[in-house]
Amino acid sequence: MNRKLLALAVTAALAAPLAAQAAPTLYGQLNLSIDSVDQESTGEDEFQVNSNSSRLGVRGEEDLGNGLSAIYQAEWGVDASGDGGDLSLRDRFLGVKGDFGTVKVGAFKAPLNTSQGGVDLFDDMTYADMGTFGINGEDRKSNLIQYESPKIADAISIKVAIQPGEATGTSDGLADVVSASVAYEAGGLYVALGHEIGDDALAGGAGGFDITRLTATYTMDALQFGAMYQQAEDLTAGSSKVDSFLVGAAYTMDKNVFKAQFVSTEDTVDAILLGVEHNYSQMTKAYVHASQAKWDTAGDPEDTVISIGMLTRF
Repeated sequence: MNRKLLALAVTAALAAPLAAQAAPTLYGQLNLSIDSVDQESTGEDEFQVNSNSSRLGVRGEEDLGNGLSAIYQAEWGVDASGDGGDLSLRDRFLGVKGDFGTVKVGAFKAPLNTSQGGVDLFDDMTYADMGTFGINGEDRKSNLIQYESPKIADAISIKVAIQPGEATGTSDGLADVVSASVAYEAGGLYVALGHEIGDDALAGGAGGFDITRLTATYTMDALQFGAMYQQAEDLTAGSSKVDSFLVGAAYTMDKNVFKAQFVSTEDTVDAILLGVEHNYSQMTKAYVHASQAKWDTAGDPEDTVISIGMLTRF
């Protein structure tokens, strides 16, 4: 009997350190669509199966004591259609959070990018994400160092991130790219201002860039309205500026959501997007999306895409 008690005591002592660290959470989503693609701009006229930002990840948090926690996430893109390579780069970081806020280091979306909130009603779709229509700042940055403030007055949050160039061309400082945002969220209203400035050498270009983005969404019962304005300036010789606009609305009726959005990028494209989605549950939905984009190039080509798909999260 004593030997059994001793064995149980030893086992409990060995298991205690493992119990102190919470088990990581495995999560992901699969988003597959059948797309009818008729693109005059590229000459494509075909049916495609696309994996729209399908992903797999693991994340977790460990209590470090004294009000501190270690946080981590590693996420990979998964091409569920089978056309491309699996396990592409998505958000991954290691950080510390406490009453002072959160500091994290890794590869993830910078504050300018995340300041959009939920304004893009067709986010992550292969042919309908706002980045498809010439809106800059939708990239995910490597080697990022970010600070995020705690909520101020239960409504305001501030993010500041820097990216070292690591001797890419002439970029070798600690902050060759600086991205920052301030957001207010309360009572169904979300307003955010994002700004990013940096050296184009990090993206294989020359010169620099300067992007400012203002976003607002308002949710009122079953209705959601959103708008975004962005000005992107190329700081190379000539210093050109490009304005982009987005306006959209969504209406929820029972388990169905009806969406409409207009996206315009100066001297590039105007696009109209419509969608109907049916939520079977909080995790799974089916949808039909349609978009038409008119490009400001020779011949004013028009691209039409109709998508039928399903998304499930786990």
